[in-house]
Amino acid sequence: MPKNKINRRGLSFFCLQTLFLLFLIQVTSIAQQTKYELYGYSQIDFSASSQQGTKSGFSQRRLNLIGEYFLDKNIRVLNDIEYENGTDISPTDSNSTGVIKVSRMWIEYSVAPQLKIRAGKMFTPFGLYNLIHDASASYFPVDPPIMYSSLKLFSGLPAQRLFAKYYTGIELLGIFEIDSEGGQLEYSVGIGNGRGISKFGEDLNNNRSLSFRAMYRPSFLEGLQFGTSYYFDRNYYGIGGVKNDDEYSAGLDIQYENDNLQLQTEGLVSSYKLLSGKKDLLTVGYIQAAYTFYDVLTPFVNYTFINNNVKSNEVSFSRLNFGINWAVSINLFLKSEIQFHESEEEHSDKSFKVFKISAAIAF
Repeated sequence: MPKNKINRRGLSFFCLQTLFLLFLIQVTSIAQQTKYELYGYSQIDFSASSQQGTKSGFSQRRLNLIGEYFLDKNIRVLNDIEYENGTDISPTDSNSTGVIKVSRMWIEYSVAPQLKIRAGKMFTPFGLYNLIHDASASYFPVDPPIMYSSLKLFSGLPAQRLFAKYYTGIELLGIFEIDSEGGQLEYSVGIGNGRGISKFGEDLNNNRSLSFRAMYRPSFLEGLQFGTSYYFDRNYYGIGGVKNDDEYSAGLDIQYENDNLQLQTEGLVSSYKLLSGKKDLLTVGYIQAAYTFYDVLTPFVNYTFINNNVKSNEVSFSRLNFGINWAVSINLFLKSEIQFHESEEEHSDKSFKVFKISAAIAF
């Protein structure tokens, strides 16, 4: 074999070794900069109701596994995998139940505390609870307020949320320090896929959602917060049964909390079209009070009302909750509550009661 050919092969091999070594050095450097955190939460419930036709029993409500990757001081990646209502998912078994889904998957770039940019699948920034309502260890009752749940407002129509729980798109968010005494203004603006055929809004379509939330924390009273939220999209199913209905929800909230006391109130109005072609408004509101004794026991009370036809000026549904939250440890919370359901929820004119016990775990 000619000598120059051997030299060329040797040089090529040396170059490949050099490139591979440089690649290993770069990967090692990135790995040293990257930080990874794995955490999550779980919820196990027991429920019993006096409503006719219902069954009591235990439920593996959810298990969320969350991973956060800090690629550097400015870039963060988050993924949230949820196992909902058990993990027995067998497509060939009609009796199997449960859901496995990617609740969140986004990347965030931090320009400054006043401006962060996220892209991916995210929780819709709306109200006090939508960003945390799967993380039940972070609030006192068994369930978040009813305005964050799917509601069956009309007989013959499916239960729906008044705004999308998730959206896929882009979000701008940040916090401004507005004075030297601790006053803050926090905001979030998002645009993404709206509620299309897919109820979670991942499908590509020409429908766009717009979401906005702002929170003001004054410096004159620590623990006080005022918030406002707005959500708009084209709802494929339509609250009133009109497909591809342009709908919006707007909300106001106030919260005060100190070491022992927590007071919350929220109100929401949603606009939707009826099959008759007329537009109507739906209102939802609640007030909640909780007080913590000995740093571990927190009794709470919550009153909720829904009026799905403002023009009729009638309360369509109301619910009164009494409960207690026991912080067994910093990671385990036992909750129990009794709910008094009145008026026409689920289109029944009979009142009923629901008793719930829950174990909420954070790890």
